[in-house]
Amino acid sequence: MMVITKRYPWRLGATSCVLPADIMTNVRQLAPLVDDVQLLFFESAAKSRMPQPLHVQVLRGFAEEHSLTYTAHLPTDLALGAANRAQRQEGIGEILRLMAQLAPLAPLSFDLHLVREPDLPEAAWLDNLAASLRELAEALGDEKRLVGVENIEYPFGLVAHLVAEHGFGICLDLGHLVHYDHDLGEGLAMLPRARHLHYHGVRDGKDHQGLHDAEQAGMLGQRLAQVGYDGVVTLEMYSLEKLKASLALLDIAWQPFVGK
Repeated sequence: MMVITKRYPWRLGATSCVLPADIMTNVRQLAPLVDDVQLLFFESAAKSRMPQPLHVQVLRGFAEEHSLTYTAHLPTDLALGAANRAQRQEGIGEILRLMAQLAPLAPLSFDLHLVREPDLPEAAWLDNLAASLRELAEALGDEKRLVGVENIEYPFGLVAHLVAEHGFGICLDLGHLVHYDHDLGEGLAMLPRARHLHYHGVRDGKDHQGLHDAEQAGMLGQRLAQVGYDGVVTLEMYSLEKLKASLALLDIAWQPFVGK
């Protein structure tokens, strides 16, 4: 795989799930090759069927040796909008626990899904989310800015006012905009406020595929340069083969931005 570190004005990253192995093995392999690794947690610790070893001091050593940074994807099973208050409290507690555990790594973003509750009316779900986000913001203080709420299957406008009101950041997922047929222009307008950017392809209705549209990649590079984006662009895919193909595409499409 080509070495891509420090090539662009922004940091280019990969997920800790490109090899069929644990987080530590993935980071060890990726550390010399990328600027950032997204530590990916699919499930909260209490619900995880296959707990993964996470040696924070070893991860910190990788970061120091390779000038590596980290982002973290919070578990997607957190129910901050649930009707049951105990479930909401459990989700808040898991966020606080994981952020405290990873604090020595100084992650640049903690990406959060505000999962839709299909059995609740929209108004009730939003009320529950508002209560949870208020409590989370109070518990985190200034650290709340590190939490980037990600656009997922519903239009981000549904929760944008809550995100802004409680002082959280935005995690902009370009692949989700395409996959769910949301307005790409409206999404890209959020770039100046985005803490973190997820980038991946969509093929045959399947998300998190390798990049294949060089024209789109070039357009994204221009937008990033125009807004002076200096955050992390994570290639959010889950195989080494897809990652390598995507890096090769970007190596060509983003030539105008190398070293700038």
